[in-house]
Amino acid sequence: TFTKDEKCLSVKPVFKRFSQENTPPTLYNHGFENMDSLGAVYSRASSHIFGDWNACGKVMGLAPWQGHIWDSDDDDDTDGKNPQKKQLTTEMVKEPIFEGTLYNEESDGGGLKINKSSMMGLPFIARIDPDMFDDEGNMIRTKRYDFDDNDYEPPKSSTNGDATAGSNDTSDDVETSSSPSKQLPTKVAIDAIGLASRIQTDLETVAMDFVEHFKAETGEKNLCLAGGVALNSVLNGRLSRELGFENTFIPPYPGDDGIAVGCCAYGLFGKTSGGDASTDSEEEEEAPPLWNVTLSPYLGPMPTNDEMKEAIAWASPWLDVETIHDEDERNDMIAEELASGGVVAIYHGRSELGPRALGHRSILADPRKKGLVRFINEFVKKRESFRPFAPSCLAEEAGEWFELGEHAEASSNGSNNVSPYMGITAQVRESKRSEIPAVTHVDGSSRLQTVTPEAEPTYHRLISAFFKATGVPMVLNTSFNTLKSEPITETPRNAVRSFLSSMGTIEMLVMGDYVIKRKAANVRTLLGEEQINGIMTPPSFPKRAGVVNYKTTFSAGLDDDNDGGGSSSGSSRTLVQMPDRPMHNEMDGDGWFELLDDLEGQLLGICDGTVGVNEITSYFTAMAEEENYDKITDADQFMVENIMQRLVRLYENTLISW
Repeated sequence: TFTKDEKCLSVKPVFKRFSQENTPPTLYNHGFENMDSLGAVYSRASSHIFGDWNACGKVMGLAPWQGHIWDSDDDDDTDGKNPQKKQLTTEMVKEPIFEGTLYNEESDGGGLKINKSSMMGLPFIARIDPDMFDDEGNMIRTKRYDFDDNDYEPPKSSTNGDATAGSNDTSDDVETSSSPSKQLPTKVAIDAIGLASRIQTDLETVAMDFVEHFKAETGEKNLCLAGGVALNSVLNGRLSRELGFENTFIPPYPGDDGIAVGCCAYGLFGKTSGGDASTDSEEEEEAPPLWNVTLSPYLGPMPTNDEMKEAIAWASPWLDVETIHDEDERNDMIAEELASGGVVAIYHGRSELGPRALGHRSILADPRKKGLVRFINEFVKKRESFRPFAPSCLAEEAGEWFELGEHAEASSNGSNNVSPYMGITAQVRESKRSEIPAVTHVDGSSRLQTVTPEAEPTYHRLISAFFKATGVPMVLNTSFNTLKSEPITETPRNAVRSFLSSMGTIEMLVMGDYVIKRKAANVRTLLGEEQINGIMTPPSFPKRAGVVNYKTTFSAGLDDDNDGGGSSSGSSRTLVQMPDRPMHNEMDGDGWFELLDDLEGQLLGICDGTVGVNEITSYFTAMAEEENYDKITDADQFMVENIMQRLVRLYENTLISW
């Protein structure tokens, strides 16, 4: 517990539970998973399911699928009379993982009892089950946790621009060729749901009991959370709604970083710091003024306009940029793009402190379009399709859409600002779920961010523009990062690189006053067929984006022949590394990019900015540079088409420009 006055605060320790370190600290995670604490065992489940002890957010997102029912494509005709569609469902692990209490010692008949038997043996992430293969033995389910809910329908695009997946309009309201069909969960995914649901349920039971016990013992009316388990927004939502606290505060840094902030605050304002302590010096040092408001989450570096201009210039051959100084005009443009099904990246002001994107480094979309869940997960974020998305909602409207509990009435003069840092999960009101399916998880929940004009006026005005255009006072919000192993974007160059690496799935990047779109490969400019003011422009010369390194790998094997013997076979892969290209990602295989074939590699070597496409094609074909394309042979025509397609691909991956 703690108290504060105008000058300092006082902290009184109430309880501390120590856990034995059971494995050597030289392990990559310091043996954390083998400690007997709530957070450590939850991390063990994360490792067992996903192969990553720090993917606890995925476990939390997987747990609500418990009890969901999928209609299978297979028939169930066990009695031979009434064939029906089989149904798939999940079953929670029966044996509790956590039991007992945190605050009693085992010697007193209490204590926390932990059963890790459900996480022994082969980890789920390593399982290879038959349903991941087709009848010929080909692995068809490489993404073991990629599945949809039973009501999933492939996204469609229509003539009114109401595209559910940000795709271009088509003449008819039909399924697009790229629309994925509904994915059913694999056997290992069903088992993983059972484990995730078990450990989430047990975590909530033990943690709720712990907090309720000390609420009664101390008489405290307010709750502040920090430490790793405080990242569990589902638990936070229950703590804030069900235990009768007048105020619940979850900081924007609710993990272990929040403990560090608390230690800094005590060092500044605690009774042993600054002017409260007696010193021998003639002038007693004054303690700084005590904070009267919470720290802003927007404490990262402030990008300058020059830095943004430099990042745009760095990637200018691949960008179309419009400068719009009027904020209302920009917001209307963003709202229009979102309402039409497009995905927009926002890069604004200082970055967020903590793991949540809160409108300064965010990817936004329309919460009304359910098809965007799979689209953004698979094509923008490149992750499992089961993972939910959060809404950023105008605080003053949140109560109409979410069940916030009685504590919302007492918060900030009834402003409903119960989750300014996306720290709690709330239930979407049942009457509203069909209106915002893209931010409603399978169990009706939503990890909510409430936005006020006082705390974040710019983001509030943007959401208000979308509200005015659609009648929905929220946007889908996820962190702005699209590259493998990439944290949330920090610098303007990070933002441009991440935007380009989305390969057009993000329609627009708004960075300060700059509205940025991806520039399409202009083949007419390459061929010298572009007209400017009625005058034909000369052909452009494709040029590499920087120094290129090549690497070729070769694998050999045996193929069975008709005589029962074996003949050797092999395949090669050509990869290139170009650190100067805007889409280079050192964290993804040291930045090596795989080419389609040797032709691409040769083209990349030729593109030095001094030769045009006619010279390039003549190098690979029998035609002379001055020949017309309508006189070449079929073989040459095929080669020319191949060359043009590869030049476009190299351009789209920022390896060349023209």
